[in-house]
Amino acid sequence: MLTFESASQLRAEPDPRRFWNLAVLMALRDKAERVEVRFTEDGGILYNRVDGRDWELTPVPDDVFPLLKPELRAVCRLVSPERPDVTVRGGTPGGRFEPQEIGWLTYSIGSHLLDLPVRIDPREPWGGVTIDLEHPEEMAGLAADALAAYYGREDTDLDTEPE
Repeated sequence: MLTFESASQLRAEPDPRRFWNLAVLMALRDKAERVEVRFTEDGGILYNRVDGRDWELTPVPDDVFPLLKPELRAVCRLVSPERPDVTVRGGTPGGRFEPQEIGWLTYSIGSHLLDLPVRIDPREPWGGVTIDLEHPEEMAGLAADALAAYYGREDTDLDTEPE
């Protein structure tokens, strides 16, 4: 479970957990349908999907990048499917099938809870993480207030009803 209670609480979180908190809050504020980190040989890039279009936001900091998948696994309820016995024909010699890990991330803003579907593609160095957001407009105002508190260095009471 990821939680935003106050700006000071978020500042005290470890870097990978703070990254996921901020990524979800920004996606909610922007009314994004999806937040995604795509992995490459050189690191990761954060994307939001808004109105069916992907927007590249920022590269993931190098010191945080290797910790993103383990941190998300720690805060989510994931189902790791059994790895079927598959022979890969074509592609990389010695390649194997890596099923995605799927599950839910419970996100809390004040007293408001959201269950967000999560998919982790375990391939290294490729793969990525996808978090889907249903009806993000319901929490957009609350997320905007949380981000304003975090970046404005002021604590805000977030137990108000979303707009």
